[in-house]
Amino acid sequence: MDPVSKSHVPRSTWIISALILALTGLAIPAVRHLREVPPPPPPALTLTLGAPPGAELGSGDEPLDAAISPDQRQIVFVATRGGTTMLWRRALDSKGAEALAGTEGARLPAWSTTGDALFFFADTRLRRIALTDGGITDIGEAPAPSGVTSLPDGSLLFAPRAMGGIQRLHDGTISDATKLMPGDRAHVYPISTGTGNNFVYTAIGENGRRTVRLVRDGVDRDLGATSGHGQIAGGHLLVLRDDALVAQPIDESTGALIGRSTRVVTGVGVTSSGRGLFSASPRLLLSAASSPRARELTWFDLTGTRTGVMGEPGDFWQVRLSPDDQHAAVTMVAPLLRTLDITIVPAAPGPPNQPLTLALAADSDPVWSPDGRRVAFRSLQTGRPTIFTKRALDKDATEQPLVDGDLTPTDWRDSSITVYATGATSGHDILAIDEARQSRATVTKSGFNDSDGRWSPDGSWLAYVSDESGRPDIYASRRESNRVRVSFGGGTRPRWSRDGRALFFLRGSTIMRTERIDAGFAPAVGVLDAEGIRDFDLAHRRDGLLALVPVPSAASATVSAIVDWRSAIPK
Repeated sequence: MDPVSKSHVPRSTWIISALILALTGLAIPAVRHLREVPPPPPPALTLTLGAPPGAELGSGDEPLDAAISPDQRQIVFVATRGGTTMLWRRALDSKGAEALAGTEGARLPAWSTTGDALFFFADTRLRRIALTDGGITDIGEAPAPSGVTSLPDGSLLFAPRAMGGIQRLHDGTISDATKLMPGDRAHVYPISTGTGNNFVYTAIGENGRRTVRLVRDGVDRDLGATSGHGQIAGGHLLVLRDDALVAQPIDESTGALIGRSTRVVTGVGVTSSGRGLFSASPRLLLSAASSPRARELTWFDLTGTRTGVMGEPGDFWQVRLSPDDQHAAVTMVAPLLRTLDITIVPAAPGPPNQPLTLALAADSDPVWSPDGRRVAFRSLQTGRPTIFTKRALDKDATEQPLVDGDLTPTDWRDSSITVYATGATSGHDILAIDEARQSRATVTKSGFNDSDGRWSPDGSWLAYVSDESGRPDIYASRRESNRVRVSFGGGTRPRWSRDGRALFFLRGSTIMRTERIDAGFAPAVGVLDAEGIRDFDLAHRRDGLLALVPVPSAASATVSAIVDWRSAIPK
């Protein structure tokens, strides 16, 4: 990461000299005489770090994804160049960084306690790279990872899924490192404290509250709330309060917080998954602001050629085209309140967008009725998941509750709304909710996590996502028949062409296409590669697709590094 220097000094000379001075000799030398007054700690030094040449820091909307080595002399970080995300390693007294081969798609890196290896997640797997020879070791499955850390006893703690507790891998055996407490939904981002085998993690409550907990000698202890995750470094607990990173002293012998909390740096962002954009060691603190890239509704033909845009850019996350292609229901983050709402965007230029929902709670996953007059969606406005319906183009319409429960709508045919729900023992199942009869029927119950079911235009095939292969892949089945596997390299978001002969889906940043052949499907081929794509939908009246892709921008994110950050804390 090439630092950006101050304007009145040469770029490379000042920064490299400052880093060498700041990081040489991690301990204060012993004073010659006991009566001498100890010298004051070195002042905090703030630098601005940039990306490697031709690359962007982080991946997508996450500009900082980094870890500091145990000796505090190296950083490993995620950067993207030419559309490929990899791990990069930099010694802080060097002028450049090196890409680590074999780490394509990597995220959430962590150092081994010995500093000779790195752990990271890629392709729904937890992996290890040896820094001595670059050898890659596959450790295990992690479908929706949320952090990894290593402990001095050789244990590896990691959060492999979006729900559940922290797992411990030790001597080839996996066990529970944490167990959900009443009111907990998930435990994420385990981080070693650097003292024995103690660690902290962030507990996410059913109400969305995030609490940092310390596990000390096997006992869990709440340390306080955070807007992101939490970490203990240099004898301080670091947590986010809104966009401010605050530090509070902690007695590492007892695990009790002492003293007052102090703001260390402001403007620190949080990722969509709730990870704070900071990483700390006793001397070095890295942080970054949120760097959202606006998306635009962009039309492409079925060969991947851009043909136009719909409406103005925004912080869009999901898109569903109406049956006549004249409107799109999109979920977007409201600019002021930062709430997730659904807005109707007209295809024709001129008419303004029309909000469908305005609740403070999250509204998402819109699905159009077959006649295009209504939209079904998932909402938390009642305090628990509920599916509502609402007339789409009537500003005076009110939401009508349809069914309670942790259900997500994905399709609507006749009076039947296709949803997926979490079963007690069989993971996600796909159900059909009959709006007229207020009844439900099971469509798939495979014992695996099945989701995002989409019926072909003639209703003869159901395409959906399942993790039967060990990772999300696309499957399809006819009514009353066995299912077939469609993708063999991962896949999400299945979408049918308007004639039902082709099936499109997303693999990473690439939209794939496969043709239906009798009782199966041809090998999939790439149609469009769009780094940062969030969602897409197929047109119903013409051959084309509408995708949420980043607006081209020359702005690049930066990361701030504070050396001797504790010196900035008032005594």
